[in-house]
Amino acid sequence: MPRFAVTLVRFVCAAALLAASHATAQTPATDSADAPKLTLSAEQKQTIYQSISSTQKNNAAPPGFRVAVGASVPDGIELKPMPQTLAALVPAAKDLEVAMVEKQVMLVDAKSKTVMAVITAAE
Repeated sequence: MPRFAVTLVRFVCAAALLAASHATAQTPATDSADAPKLTLSAEQKQTIYQSISSTQKNNAAPPGFRVAVGASVPDGIELKPMPQTLAALVPAAKDLEVAMVEKQVMLVDAKSKTVMAVITAAE
């Protein structure tokens, strides 16, 4: 086989491997009908956002991760327990964990690491 053909085959194989590894790192899109539900009032959302945004560092989203309800939180995002004061004010969120990513507060199921709610400053 000519040297050019060997080089071309290697290039094509490398490109295919790179594309496959990038595709598997993406956060899978979820159908909103299948996404977990957590109902919060506007006041509860505002209280949670103000408290978490003032006490937690804003983190950049890891490559391939999109903050969205139903998304699986990757290991690179540090989750913290819901503060007791917020858990008392919002009982539905008492067993959840929180993180601030891309200026959005994520409420995450502690067991499944699934995003249950996303709260932004505008809410």
